[in-house]
Amino acid sequence: MREAVLWILAALYLGTVLYLVVAPAGFYQNAPGVSATGPYNMHFIIDVGLAFGVSALALAWGVWAKSKPVIVFGAAWIALHGLFHLVLWLTRGDRLGEAALTDLGVVVLPALVTAALAVKYKEIEHA
Repeated sequence: MREAVLWILAALYLGTVLYLVVAPAGFYQNAPGVSATGPYNMHFIIDVGLAFGVSALALAWGVWAKSKPVIVFGAAWIALHGLFHLVLWLTRGDRLGEAALTDLGVVVLPALVTAALAVKYKEIEHA
C-alpha cells in the first residue's frame, strides 16, 4: 500500500513537471498565489520543473528498484521545497485563503507524505 502511494506521488510530480515545463505561463497565471510572489519568470519556473523532474524520476526509480537511498534522494528536494513553503507561511503570516489552502494541499502535505514514506521505506520494502 505504501509503495502504491509513492508511485502515485511520483506520477503527481511528473505531472507537475509537464505543467511547469510545457506551460510555464499557464502555471504562473493559473496556480493560486504564484503570481503574487513576483513577476513572471519563465526561466525560474522551468528550473523548478526540472528539479521536480529529477525528484520524480528518482522517486519512481527508487520504488521500482526497491532502493531506499534513491527514494530518499528523490524525496529530498520535494521535502525541502515543502518545508520552504511552510516557512514562508509562518514568517509572512499568510491568511488561510485559497492560495494558502492550495499550497497546503498541493505542495506541503504531499512533501511531508513523500518525506515520511522515504524515511520509513526500510519498513515497507517487502510489503
